[in-house]
Amino acid sequence: MRQSIDKKLLIAVYSKDVFEGNLIRQEPPQCCGKVIDLYNTDVDFKDIKVSGNEFTLLEPLCPKCGTRVRANYHTIH
Repeated sequence: MRQSIDKKLLIAVYSKDVFEGNLIRQEPPQCCGKVIDLYNTDVDFKDIKVSGNEFTLLEPLCPKCGTRVRANYHTIH
């Protein structure tokens, strides 16, 4: 499924925040034994609040089996 330029930009911004952030860290989404390329599959955004800060997690659709991969994250102290 092709994504719009706007959605790819949002994925890039949110990825930097949750995969490289200093308050929370999202685990790279995996399914069917592989890490999912967020730019080449459908992605839903999930907003959460941690310590009064809002973050947007990324929940992709597995391109192989079609399962929605729920975001797993950890807080960093």
